[in-house]
This record gives sequence, structure tokens and C-alpha cells, in this order.
Amino acid sequence: MNIGFACNWEGNREKTWNGAPYLIYESMKTLDGFKLYDLNINTKRFELFLYKILNLNLYKGKIRSKFAFSKLYLNSTKNKLFNNLNKFKEMETLDTILEIGDISIIKNIPFYIYQDLSLDLIIKELKENSKPMTGYEKYSLNELYKRREWQLKVYEKCSGVFAMSKWLAKSLVMDTDLPKKKVHVVHAGANIVPDKIDYHLLGKNKEETIILFIGRDFFRKGGDIVVKAFKILKEKYSSNLKLIIVGQKYWPLNGEIPDGVVLLGDTRGEIIRKLYMMADLFCMPSRFEAFGCVFAEALSFGIPCIGRKLYAMPEIIKPGINGYLVDNENPENLAELMVKVLEDGDMKFKMKKLSKNYRDYYSWNRVASDMVKIMKYDQIK
Repeated sequence: MNIGFACNWEGNREKTWNGAPYLIYESMKTLDGFKLYDLNINTKRFELFLYKILNLNLYKGKIRSKFAFSKLYLNSTKNKLFNNLNKFKEMETLDTILEIGDISIIKNIPFYIYQDLSLDLIIKELKENSKPMTGYEKYSLNELYKRREWQLKVYEKCSGVFAMSKWLAKSLVMDTDLPKKKVHVVHAGANIVPDKIDYHLLGKNKEETIILFIGRDFFRKGGDIVVKAFKILKEKYSSNLKLIIVGQKYWPLNGEIPDGVVLLGDTRGEIIRKLYMMADLFCMPSRFEAFGCVFAEALSFGIPCIGRKLYAMPEIIKPGINGYLVDNENPENLAELMVKVLEDGDMKFKMKKLSKNYRDYYSWNRVASDMVKIMKYDQIK
């Protein structure tokens, strides 16, 4: 079975969409009985810069670019796919194609889409909460509907949609009205995983209890609440605590960095791996998270998690089993849940035993294998 892989790499294969397409591609290459061909859509940096310049917009006093929704950018990506596909057809016959995102309709070849979010979910959030979904504030409702038209056309013609969450899959059926048989939940993999060393035996002879937060988008990820809850913990629970914040070059809040807080910038994977190894709790009560690969990573290291009772997070975090979910903005409540996790020796013990199960499930190898099995099954039906 010959599979075409269509992804707009945007200059850096390993960093596109936080590395997910690259890891899927590399995992698919290892599967027996399949040949994978990169259709190699690549929007170069100067092209991206041009699209951004041509679609600049003023939003709340700041200049933002809407290039990702522009017809110029969408059509350019589609044309790159078609040009490469036509060249490829002269050498090899493809049985199916996997698109990362809704790039385009492909005629005469079954094609599938992998996504974490849909326009219907973005629009639904705006209508129900009277505020835009984080990351989509700069788009008007009219612009969202126009982009939705493109997506719906691709959805209609595709053979299936691989959803990163049950939350998305439910919406694709209920809100977008896709046939249930076309929607497949495959979830996602962890980008950073333990190596062959048993990390539970390392870094634990430390005196401090370590809480870990990872997120470049500090406020969307709930970093401000985590800091407030941490200060409460330091005062009321134990002074022997440390909060490590990854992803921030500069302190994002007013005032000095509180005692016990360590601010790290955009660190490398190996450093983050060591931080997971040392952490006692991963805490990220994100205000919006389409999935949350960092939760999958933390669980793979056997670390209990605290997230928010929204979006796909309840699919990953099971209260009382591998962590807890907050349902408000109250730092006191978050602090209470932090204490609950840190004092639960039974949860820590179970998490060590469950970590291999999490590593196996939240693996890009498993995701790639599930996708290929579905594509192959659809062909022989």
C-alpha cells in the first residue's frame, strides 16, 4: 500500500505544528507492508513573510497577520500539493493520502485529514461564550465562516477525518454533521518520552517538591493561576516547594519573581525530559487546549496532572486516578487540588505502574499504526 503524506512543512519539518507531523511521518516509515511518500509541500520562510505582510491587521492596538486564513495562502498551499502530486504520479501510484489539516480536495485518490480543531468548534465557542477562542481573537465571525466554507468542502470529499480528541470527533458529528463512520479518534502522541533508563529511580532523592508548568502562551495555559496557587501553597502548606516554569523568556506578571519559582526559557527537549524526571506534579489549568500533548508526556513519566475540566483535557486526566481537573479561576481551589495530589501516596504508586500504559498509548507509533489500519480497512471493504 502506497501512502502519500501531505503536510505544509513551513521551512522546518521538525518544528511544524510542534513536531506532530514529523513524528507521524517518521513513525509511518517504520511500518511493515506500507510505502510512505512525502508530497513535500514546503512554504519557504520568505514566502511566509510575504503572506504575513500582505495580511497585516490591527487588533486591539497591535499588528497581527491573518495570513493563515487568506485565500492567497490557502490556494498557494493547494497548488504546491497538486504540482508535487502530478510529478509524483509519473513515478508511482498512490493508494491513499494523509493530509495534515484540510489542505485541499484530492480527486481520484482516497484522502484523509488529521486535525485537532474545526471551524465549527471555533465558531461555537464564540457564539456560546460571547468571546473568541484563544488564538482566534483577530478573526471576525464573517472571516471564520468564510474559512469554514473551505473546510466543509474538503470534509465532504475526504474519506475520513482523524480526530485528535473525542471532543473534536463529537463536534464533527453533532455540529458539522459528518457521518459517524467518517470520523476516527486516534488522539496524539507524546513528543518527549522517557528513554530506556527507569526515570523513576532518578532525581527522587531530592529535598524539594517540584511542580512543573510548561507553556509559551503563559496566560492561555493558566500560568497566572498556577503562580497564585503556588504562593498559597508556600505560605500554608510547605516552604519546601519549587515551581519550575518552562517557555517564558521574561517574567510575565507584575512584580518580582516569587520565592521558589524558577523561570526557564524555551528549553531543549533533553532538559524538559530531565524536568519531567524530577517533577512531582504537572500543573497546567489551560483556558483552552485542543488536546494537550504535555499532559500525555507527563503521564508517560508517571507524573500526576492537573488540568481544566474543558475541551479534551477530561479525556486525558481522570480525577482521583492520574490527577484532577479545576472548573474555575479560584487559585485557592487549585492549591487544594495540588495538596491533594502531593499528599496522595497511593496515586503516586499507581502512576508509576501505569506510566508504561500511558507511554504505549500516547505514542506516535500507535497513532500512525491506527491511521494506517483504518486506511487499509477502508480500501478492502
